Formats: sequence, structure tokens, C-alpha cells
Amino acid sequence: MRKRDSGLFRGELDPKKTRQWGKPGVDLEPDGKTICLILEGAYPYVAGGVSSWIQQMVTRMKDYRFKILTIMASDEKEMELKYTFPDNIIEFRTIFLYEYLNVKQERFRKKLLLTTEEREQLRKFILFDRSVDWDMITDIICREDKIGNTVDFLMSYDFFDELLVLYKAKYDGEGFNNFFWTFRSMLATLICVMQQSMPNADLYHAISTGYAGLMGLIARNSYKKPFLLTEHGIYAREREEELLKADWVKGAYKFLWIDYFYFLSVGAYKSANKTIALFDLNRKIQISLGVEKKNALVIPNGVDDSTFPKEKTDHPGINVAAILRVVPIKDVKTLIRAFNFVVRAYPEARLLLIGPAEEDEEYAKECINLIDDLGLKDVIIFTGRVNIKEYMPRIDMIVLTSISEAQPLVILEAYACATAVVATDVGSCRELVEGNGDEFGLAGIITKPVSPKETAEAIMKLCADPELRQEYGNNGLARIRKLYNSNNVFRTYARTYDQILEDATF
Repeated sequence: MRKRDSGLFRGELDPKKTRQWGKPGVDLEPDGKTICLILEGAYPYVAGGVSSWIQQMVTRMKDYRFKILTIMASDEKEMELKYTFPDNIIEFRTIFLYEYLNVKQERFRKKLLLTTEEREQLRKFILFDRSVDWDMITDIICREDKIGNTVDFLMSYDFFDELLVLYKAKYDGEGFNNFFWTFRSMLATLICVMQQSMPNADLYHAISTGYAGLMGLIARNSYKKPFLLTEHGIYAREREEELLKADWVKGAYKFLWIDYFYFLSVGAYKSANKTIALFDLNRKIQISLGVEKKNALVIPNGVDDSTFPKEKTDHPGINVAAILRVVPIKDVKTLIRAFNFVVRAYPEARLLLIGPAEEDEEYAKECINLIDDLGLKDVIIFTGRVNIKEYMPRIDMIVLTSISEAQPLVILEAYACATAVVATDVGSCRELVEGNGDEFGLAGIITKPVSPKETAEAIMKLCADPELRQEYGNNGLARIRKLYNSNNVFRTYARTYDQILEDATF
């Protein structure tokens, strides 16, 4: 199987501070503080959200060296690095989910030489059975000398025999041809990712389940190194929400894909030494899906408010802002429709859509068309990526209309600027805005998801009352200073790293 470098070292890393990927278990740093961060569809190619958090982490935690392994869909488009690496990032590589398209069959189709128990576990793996023995499966799948490369395995009699069993049991009404190619593409991606090489590290830290969590699982099982998992949102649930709404997958195949992502997530949950959620509700969900209670931690996001401006500068009108990626999960269309009501009552109001619009170009175009249809192109402005700290003194409130969130960093950053927030009742937004029994009071207004009118009413309430905006902003600032201080967050991560490294036994 051809292993290839992403080719993205160009000028981003000092060659003297980087080393090539090697075999696991050798050439580690002498003090045992090298962390491999494993990400999917994020840093350093995607700005904002989780990527901003990663940049904060590696910049602030100077006592650790970091290696970055990023999983992306494909390299069809030129990918631009959105961040400058600090000196303690010593290696970086990208692997691609569609790399299997470049894999060629290398050995003749034949039966695999597996024991009875190995065959049983392989059957569970192919059926996405959550009770699979992942330790045995990583030993089978990750070894090309045992099953061949991705195409070798998919051309084997063993795979085809198990596929027929699954088809007859669950999918015989769907047509075999469609079923075969759907399932084959899922397994091709999965096996190809599992057979990729990984860097040497003392601890592997995945920043989601899915494929990132899968690589963390492999590091623990194959390389005998500790594995820490952080979820900013519940990955499997987010994929489930997307799949139920998606047009590209139909009928029973929606549930096949949903089973697939839960299968990967449960494997990571059961394998991780510790699992971190941003707030308690997500921790409980993780426990319900397989995390042992004693291994389930909560470490929230954090922000250093000392670097953010607090005072508002004089400016004309009322500036409402949404800091986001223009993608469907942020439900920008609801915000646009809400602002159509706002601008009728407050014609001096302006909506700033701050952030990248190139991630989902089709959705961004739909948003632009909606703005044109509603006659709002003079009052809704796409800024692209900007320096948020320069914009915040001129922003009167921040609005989120997301249909899914975890613990939005944008709310914490708004509070760091003493700015009121309007947010949908998803993830921990209510806790951030209204508190969780703390003494700080309201810091904004919570609305129902996909509710343009309710969102508009909340915005207009704040438009009408500058003193209320200031009160909410000050309450938010007090809350994040006490409960969401990034210095405390990263100290907690450092203690967690050190404890896992100290306790790890295999």
C-alpha cells in the first residue's frame, strides 16, 4: 500500500525541529511529554471553533511538544493552513479518507488465514457490532501482512461471504448492487485509515470520536500508549442529525451510516484512558454510550479575558454580529430571516456575518440568494475572516442560531468583551447564558432553534435597551472570569496529561 506525505511541511515547520514518522515505540522525547493531537476536518485547515481551541492549547502549554495528525476527506482542493504553528509543534501530517482510491490490489484473491475467534471478531467488525473486541481487530486489520491492503481485503472471499450474510439479514429489499457499493466504500475508508502510519508519541489525544477517535484507539491497542479523548460535541449524535436531513443518502442507508458512526464512537469510548466532555450533560451521554463513569471528566472551554477589549466605541446604528462558519449546522438562514423582522423596526441595524464562507460554498450561495430575495443586501455584510478583537468594540450583541452546539467558544469570547448574547437552546448555551445556579445572573437571551420570529424578538429587545445590553455583558464577563478561565482549563489539561502518563500500564 502506498503511504504518502501530505506535502504540507512547506515553510510551516523548521526542518531542524521536525522528524519523519517512525515506527512506534522508538525515538521518543527523553522526558515523556510528547503529545500527538488527532483531529478530523479541523486544525490547521479550518478556522474557528475547535481549531481556535487547539491553537490556544498548543501555544499555552509550552512544557509539552505536540505532533499534529489531521484527517481530511481528500486533497482534491488546494488546502491552505489557517494557523502559524508555535515552536512546540514538532511534526505535522495529513491523512485522507479517500486515499483508498489510490490503493491497488497486490495479492491474489484468497481465503484469509484466521483463527475461529479472529473470524468471529472480523464478522462483528463488518456488521458494526459494538461488542467487537477492538484489541483483536486492530491486530487483524492494521497488519497488511495478515489481511493485505484495503483492496486485497475487499476482494477476499471472507469479506464477500460476510457481506452476503448481512445483505440477506437486513437489506435484501434494497437491491444488491447499491448495497454492495455503499458498504464497500464504508469499509474501504475505514480499513485504509486504520492502516495508515502514526507518529511516535508518549500520549495520543483525539479531539473527537469518529476517525480521530479510531486512530486514538489504534494507538492504545497497537502501540501500547495511553489514549485521551476530548469531545467538544457528541460526534455520533451530530452525524446522526446531519444524516437524517441529508439528501445524498436514502432510506435504510441513513440508518446504516448512523450505526457506523455510533460503532466508531463506542469503540473509542471503551478504549480511552479518560474521556473529557465540556459540560455535564454531554458527560452523561458519553457514559450512556460506554464510557466508564470513573473515566469520564468535565473540563469546560475557557478564555483569557485580559486580551479582549471591554469598552464599546461610538459607532452609528446598532451592530449585530454572528461569528461563525457559514454552514448548515449554524442555521444562518434562520438568522437572515430573523433580521428581516429586526430591520423593519430598527432600520439603522446592521448584521455582520463574521467568518469563512468557503467551507460549504453551495450553502453560502443559498444564504446570499436569500439575502437578495429579502432585499437585505445593504444591511447584511459578509466580512470573511477578521481580527475579532478589532471588531468587538463596535459590536452591540452576538447572536447564535445554531441547531447544534457543544460549548461555543464564541459565547465565551463575547463575554470576554462584556457583550450580550442571543443564543439557541442547544448544547450548553443555556448554562452559559443563564448560569447553572451561580450568582452572576442573566448574560443574554435564549431562544428556540429554527425560530426566526423568536430570535428577532430577542434581538429587538436588546436593540431597544442599551443598559440591558451592558448589564448582560457585564454579567457574562463576571461568569467567565470565575468559571471559564483558560488558565485554569489548560492547567487542568496539564494535570490530566501527567496523571495519565504516570498511571498508564499495558
